[in-house]
Amino acid sequence: MERLALTFFFFSSLLISVSFSLHVPAIITFGDSIFDAGNNHFNKNCTAQADFPPYGSSFFHHPTGRFTNGRTVADFISQFIGIELQKPYLEARIAVLNGSRKDYPANGINFASAGSGVLTETNKDWKVLNMQVLFSFLK
Repeated sequence: MERLALTFFFFSSLLISVSFSLHVPAIITFGDSIFDAGNNHFNKNCTAQADFPPYGSSFFHHPTGRFTNGRTVADFISQFIGIELQKPYLEARIAVLNGSRKDYPANGINFASAGSGVLTETNKDWKVLNMQVLFSFLK
């Protein structure tokens, strides 16, 4: 047990020192529900939603579209390296298109969509964002 604690302490210290010596300005996230910061919430045709309690209850204190009661893995990494949490791509896109935001956030963006997969056919009937749809937005 002491050896495990010592190993954990060593790796934690190493990660902290690396994060302070390297400045990471932004995180770009792709993935499924483990990383989704709320894209499905802004995709009104999507049936895979996390817009109701208990989602978001332990950290944000309200549903955020994340498929967790708190933060996603990307949120924890962002906080660890000291940058703001990334906005869902669809939220930022809406803000840029309607003029309430001049440009996309400088700290990165979250493209993850719960239920998505690498293959276009993955959960197609749920209307989740797949990689081809996301790449068409980027053009």
